[in-house]
Amino acid sequence: MTDWLRRMPKIDLHVHLDGSLRLETVLKLARALPPEQAFPDSVNLKSAVIPGARGSLEEYLVAFDYTVPLLQTSAALERSAYELCEDAASENVIYIEIRFAPLLHTRADLKPRDVVAAVLAGMHRAEADFGIVAGLILTALKQNSTEQSIETVQLAAQFRRDGVVGVDLAGPEHQNPPVKHRKAIEFAHDAGIHVTIHAGEGCCPEQIKEALDLGAERIGHGVYLFQAPRTEKRVAELGIPLEMCPTSNLQVAGFMKNYRDHPIKRYLDAGIVATVNTDNRLMSQTDMTSEFEHLVKAFRLTRKNVQRLVSNSVRAAFASDDRKRELQERVDAFFAPARKQKP
Repeated sequence: MTDWLRRMPKIDLHVHLDGSLRLETVLKLARALPPEQAFPDSVNLKSAVIPGARGSLEEYLVAFDYTVPLLQTSAALERSAYELCEDAASENVIYIEIRFAPLLHTRADLKPRDVVAAVLAGMHRAEADFGIVAGLILTALKQNSTEQSIETVQLAAQFRRDGVVGVDLAGPEHQNPPVKHRKAIEFAHDAGIHVTIHAGEGCCPEQIKEALDLGAERIGHGVYLFQAPRTEKRVAELGIPLEMCPTSNLQVAGFMKNYRDHPIKRYLDAGIVATVNTDNRLMSQTDMTSEFEHLVKAFRLTRKNVQRLVSNSVRAAFASDDRKRELQERVDAFFAPARKQKP
């Protein structure tokens, strides 16, 4: 099974830069921190950046307290973006949309523009070296102010011709409704910038409805959508893609005990445009091949089912129509009847 899934062209639309560092890079960057910024000796960094198998979204997000401080220089940001693209390309991810919150990376001397430019530099260098196509999504945080969200959208507008393909809204869900950032989302729409919003990841299916009302083109996760049947029907009718991340969903969603409990098959059967993604390669110790392996095993997915999932990602990508045609052609070529791989 592993061989054909690894060779299959894949698309990752939901992957966080600061959640997908290589562990060896984390350790190296931590050793290079100035003494006044170093973590206490009591911190087991490996354990800190790899959360337990189960927990709340808020508990899962604590791991970022240890990766974000490592990404405060242009060199570290560029390196992390380059390595993420390299890792993805090594398992034949042909298109990736990386997301991160640039305002979190200005603790040293970097301006927000410097932060975005550094990540784009790493992505572009990886594109040239590995042939992967990469886009960048800038994330605003639900727990922060609307003014900060607007600043993030402004950054996206400034870099939209340099590789930024959209904006995102993410963060703890409890007491942080997306509607708080309406002005920022409206600004993005007015500027012609694609919008995706985290909603229904660890709770709160009502936030999926809010995201739709705000004009989200994609929903980050949407695991709890089944708890709001009217919204579930609306998502299906509107063709709004769900950016699902099975392993991190299993870690965070309280109702799931194993991959068979994941609602992705239910959503596919309901005609919803569900996609498969990694979310955080480090925190969830995963890659795209593993995500598909878990789903194929849990639901006995056929090659046709898998092809549909990958094609859903092509459809959902924040890419030009020409780019999408190129991606779909590569996917179709792999799944053509002439090929004899067996799951």
